[in-house]
Amino acid sequence: MSGSTLDVLLRATDSQTLGPASDQAALTLKLGLISDLNGSYGSTSYGSAVKRGVSLLVQQQPDLVLCAGDMVAGQQRSLTSAQLQAMWAGFEHSVRSPLEQAGIALLPAIGNHDGSSQKHQGHWVYAREREQAALFWNKHHGDLSSGFIDMDLFPFQYAWRRPGLYVVVIDASSANVDSSQRQWIETALNSTDRNPDDLCLVMGHLPLTAFSEGRARPGECIADPCGLADLLRRSRVDLVISGHHHAWYPSESMGLRLLSLGAMGSGPRRIIGSGVTAPPSLTILEWSQNNNLVEEISFDLNTLQPLPNDRLPGSLNVPGFAQARRRATQWQRGPLN
Repeated sequence: MSGSTLDVLLRATDSQTLGPASDQAALTLKLGLISDLNGSYGSTSYGSAVKRGVSLLVQQQPDLVLCAGDMVAGQQRSLTSAQLQAMWAGFEHSVRSPLEQAGIALLPAIGNHDGSSQKHQGHWVYAREREQAALFWNKHHGDLSSGFIDMDLFPFQYAWRRPGLYVVVIDASSANVDSSQRQWIETALNSTDRNPDDLCLVMGHLPLTAFSEGRARPGECIADPCGLADLLRRSRVDLVISGHHHAWYPSESMGLRLLSLGAMGSGPRRIIGSGVTAPPSLTILEWSQNNNLVEEISFDLNTLQPLPNDRLPGSLNVPGFAQARRRATQWQRGPLN
């Protein structure tokens, strides 16, 4: 991406954006994409990379921030309800509230450390964590209310729309995205509320395939990914966003555009086939409705410099997982060739 293009994107906060309540023609939509903010189990505070990331988002003034999960540091059954509440209070203080005060709403997906969907004998293993996640987000969904299409299971799975943007959030907080949820996903993606001209995003925590060392094993990616990928492809999804693997990698796989987000917080990992550890990062996505052009810029939160995707491996190949091929970060909406 040329410096001039980057300069234009970084000045885009003053451009005409998509309004929240009407379908008037609009020029640009700007989104912040973040994931994996949490520290060690039970932590109620956030590291310096998260603080720099929040400051960068406030500076960039996106229309909306989407978080692909792991906002707090749960997934430990010994944590008490008071500890869980304190973790969410820490997230409110350090992340959600500063964004809200800057006029930026946050759209969440639930991660395994927020409220895992893992079950044992038909019961939630982390039931209290899911309860606390639901209590927090049902108090704090703020400016999101007018955009909900289906929020019966919010914040675990829901559909949300504003003019020009259609988002389906799935509960991929464990590897099990079961048949009932897949039926719901198909219904949500084919809703009459979705405009064919909307940029359509699907976001969940675990990815469809493997991106990082140590996560290329069962339980760390969605089970039966090909069936879900076929559903998403048939439903004309523009981009599938995930976290969990703590490594930024824009790719094409199974006929879909995928975006594995880097961790905003701790626990950086190496991309498969690369000797380089992924830095903490976030992504700014901008879509021009006039020419259907999507551009992504991902920032290293150590240096606040853009990350060059030409330094990433050209493809990721792991036995038992779908191949992921590095893709361009500037692309036209529409089906892949």
